[in-house]
Amino acid sequence: MNKDNLSYILKLTLLVVSITYALDKAVYFGLETLNKNVYTGASGGKVNQFLKEKDNLDFIVLGSSRANHHIDNIKISKKSFNMGLDGTKIAFSATLLKTLPLNKEQIILLHISPKYSLDSNYKGDDIAGLSKLYHQNNTIKNEYNTLGKNKIMNQIFWSLNFNGTVMGLFKNYFSPNYDINTYFGYDPIYITDEQKRIFKTVLENKVNEPCSNELKLNPIYEQYLDEISLFCKENNKKLILFTAPIYQDNCKDDDYILSNLLSQKNIEYWNMTTFFNNNNSLDYWRDNSHLSNTGAEIFTDSIKSKLNKLK
Repeated sequence: MNKDNLSYILKLTLLVVSITYALDKAVYFGLETLNKNVYTGASGGKVNQFLKEKDNLDFIVLGSSRANHHIDNIKISKKSFNMGLDGTKIAFSATLLKTLPLNKEQIILLHISPKYSLDSNYKGDDIAGLSKLYHQNNTIKNEYNTLGKNKIMNQIFWSLNFNGTVMGLFKNYFSPNYDINTYFGYDPIYITDEQKRIFKTVLENKVNEPCSNELKLNPIYEQYLDEISLFCKENNKKLILFTAPIYQDNCKDDDYILSNLLSQKNIEYWNMTTFFNNNNSLDYWRDNSHLSNTGAEIFTDSIKSKLNKLK
């Protein structure tokens, strides 16, 4: 290959890379503008609403679907938001907690799962749910980098951070399915008679799994627990961890281990897995770990009562 051909290839490559880079940034800033105007939906709108309102809240619920569907927060405080989101774990919730205002009195109710907190395979991948805010929010960026989730291609091509969420953003921009002025984050589950029948069949055929032989607090979980505990203590916030009811909890070892560890760390923890054990009506449940709206309202009343006793 002569020098002229090599020079041509290098110039062409540079041109293609430059155009690709420029197009990526154009697409990214277009999506960023779109995202800033979306306040509904799990693809990013709910997080946007939370970040918009967080400084004015006095009660916040964080966690997975078992926070989202189980705590009717507006019954506890009119200045509240339930930032529970399906499929998320400690990295997602702890990162959002760290965005809260400094030195402002707030109550944080964070759901934690004994099973997942002792899972040695957990790597904090759920923080990917905040990826589209990587270049917009320094707290999220720092947490992303600390977990080592800042892939080189995402650093170069920013629009990749919107992968898997674009259709949801467009849908919620042009056709939001609720009014954010009357939405406070809680998403109740309404069940049908058919769903109750299916759950009953599942219970009748359920095979109990033995407890794991290796029950040790995941280091990422422990790091986040220590960090958010310190953050709350330094910024006038009351942190309460809780575990929502489970219909049949066949392994209690993880509950005991987590309870003891949190007690040693002086972190308040309410393990309420057996809350419905004396009255386990199927009307209260969608499945083994999710309450129906009926069960959630009863559970919320209990949480409210426990919070009132702290005052």
